[in-house]
Amino acid sequence: MSLIVDIKKDFGSFRLQVAFESGKEIVGLLGASGCGKSMTLRCIAGIVTPDSGYISLNGRVLFDSKKHINLSPQKRKTGLLFQEYALFPNMTVLQNVLTGLRHSDLDRRTQLARANEMLEKMQLKDLADRRPWQLSGGQKQRAALARMLVNQPEMFMLDEPFSALDSHLRWKTEREVLELARNFDGPVLMVSHSRDEIYHMCDCVLVYNNGFIDRAGKRSELFHDPQTVQSALLTGCKNIAYAQAAGAGKVYIPAWNITLSVQPPVAESFSAVGIHAHFLRQSDGENCFDGVVEQIVEGPLDALVFVRPNGAERAICWAAETSACRKLARGAAVRLCIEPKDILFLEGEMIGE
Repeated sequence: MSLIVDIKKDFGSFRLQVAFESGKEIVGLLGASGCGKSMTLRCIAGIVTPDSGYISLNGRVLFDSKKHINLSPQKRKTGLLFQEYALFPNMTVLQNVLTGLRHSDLDRRTQLARANEMLEKMQLKDLADRRPWQLSGGQKQRAALARMLVNQPEMFMLDEPFSALDSHLRWKTEREVLELARNFDGPVLMVSHSRDEIYHMCDCVLVYNNGFIDRAGKRSELFHDPQTVQSALLTGCKNIAYAQAAGAGKVYIPAWNITLSVQPPVAESFSAVGIHAHFLRQSDGENCFDGVVEQIVEGPLDALVFVRPNGAERAICWAAETSACRKLARGAAVRLCIEPKDILFLEGEMIGE
């Protein structure tokens, strides 16, 4: 099972140019709104036609601009779950699922049998006669998934699958969709701007930046070594600043007015460094600096403490247990440390600077 995508599409004010391959795995498309993630899915599904390029699925060419091949969406054997599910409001759940078979060659009896089998699998059998407005958010999603999967696609794509759900439903639904995706025998693509969803769900990640793929790799590798400023931001690094080499094995960060030892030795090419907030420690040791607490944002289990190093232009964010922060207050003196191995070298421009 394999997917090959290499396409370009010019929208005038925006240009999409992406190339990647995927096998039987879950690939996350991570990026800010409007960066081309959803448009990529629509090009694969045949809803949008690229200006040029190539798309193939399991050896079947879906699109080839040079050979003038452009299969219709019905012939591509791809499934796409839209962000708002796009269920037909005047149809029952069963009727909605049957629309997934409207272009098949199956007779009516076989279509009904397959649709009912899919409803059973998606735990919707008792809701077959209900209409979308009578369903919960999770039930609507399962109905849309059933409609997508009933035609037995060779791959399926999820466009922000959890954005329409209330927060208390997301975790349960996420686990259900993950189990479905893990048992699917083909490529799965999932669009999201949530790093948590991507981390929970995906094997590999494509980080999008303004129509291009900024970084691609295995999930764990990308989150622990993002390599670019854009990838670091999207994978949750809260502390990113311009930096410069300051001698053997050291970097100086002007915005924080600190010099840090790094490991491995300073990279040949970098423009910034990143420090994950939860890697900062309140202790003595290597790479320690003194500062003053500017703000504390408490959460149920942990808190974000913004500490401005002495003489610095701006604060650095430290993630600490909420209980440990209750003795701190605005203006309190703090000493923080960071292990040399936990400092990230990054390339690219800082956003907003």
